[in-house]
Amino acid sequence: MGSHVFAASVQRLLEYAPHLPNEYTKERSMLVRRSSKILVALGVAFIALAALLRFVLVPSLSKLPGDLDVNPVYEGTGTLLNAQALQAGDIPNVIASGVPVTINRHIYVSSTDGDTAVAHDDVTLEVAGQAVPSNHTYAVDRKTMDAATGQPQDGVEPHSGMTIALPLHPDPSASYRYYDSATKTTVPMTYVDSGTVSGRDVLNYTVEVKGALSDPAIAGTLPPALPKALVSSLTPLLPPDVQQSLGGALEQLPDPVPFSYTAVNRINLAADQTLGTPIDANLSQQIIANIDVNGRLLPLTPVMSIDTALTDQSIADAAAAAEKTSTQLNLISVIAPLVLLVLGVLALAAGFLRRGPRPAALAPVSHEETPVR
Repeated sequence: MGSHVFAASVQRLLEYAPHLPNEYTKERSMLVRRSSKILVALGVAFIALAALLRFVLVPSLSKLPGDLDVNPVYEGTGTLLNAQALQAGDIPNVIASGVPVTINRHIYVSSTDGDTAVAHDDVTLEVAGQAVPSNHTYAVDRKTMDAATGQPQDGVEPHSGMTIALPLHPDPSASYRYYDSATKTTVPMTYVDSGTVSGRDVLNYTVEVKGALSDPAIAGTLPPALPKALVSSLTPLLPPDVQQSLGGALEQLPDPVPFSYTAVNRINLAADQTLGTPIDANLSQQIIANIDVNGRLLPLTPVMSIDTALTDQSIADAAAAAEKTSTQLNLISVIAPLVLLVLGVLALAAGFLRRGPRPAALAPVSHEETPVR
């Protein structure tokens, strides 16, 4: 009896055993297919994220940042009108030469609205113990860095042309124009060549401006008129050709003699090739006093002449800031999308390779009944 039970158990085991590999293979195949779908989905997600980063996020970040706040400093010397000597009639000391000059600029963005930024360029000229502030507010396009389009905003100075920087990746062949706040005119920026400043690749430009002084902050420091007797006493200080042109016309002038002023500016600018921000700059400015003689404007003499350049510390700060920003820009515009693209391609490839051909199921093994003896 016992031998018959054992024989029956063995028989049932032999009949069921062939199905075990098939069940295992089915389960394994399902796991492989599931994992391949996950890999394919991840690959598509990585590639989509790379495209989103490169073509959506990067363009939205490739413009004037809303947190811009820099303080470049220029230093140099100047020749200036000595107002105290002028009032005292101290003619030999009316013009002071070789006076140390400092120009402090505070450039910052106070607000943004889409592609428009409200940018400030607060300039303070410090000379002979006096500070002359000249503050300007512009609405600029955050991508082109030119004047923003649309309705002018309250408190914003109308302008056209570049003010605080060039656009990202400036083009040497482009015809950029510069807005000069002293004359309130727009003039061409002349491309000179490329170079390197503090390890940054730069594009060098020159700007030359000449026009009527229109900045009220600067004009307010200059006398609008002088008594005729004082002007006559200043005549020996004038260049010989001006003295000759003035001649006897002085007697025909009103008393006091009204003055107008002309600003002559020259800027040498080294702009970062990636960001367009100034890395180095020289600024020379002359303010020339004029009088009207029989309807003809006669330039008399410069009452202010300054020659300044960015300090070494300002150049180093500008280069360091440009290096940091360009590294971040390169990370999000090139490296991150490329890494995501490679990961996506690898995930897709792994997913399709794992799918492969489905393994054939093992055929069940038939067993003939063996009589038990």
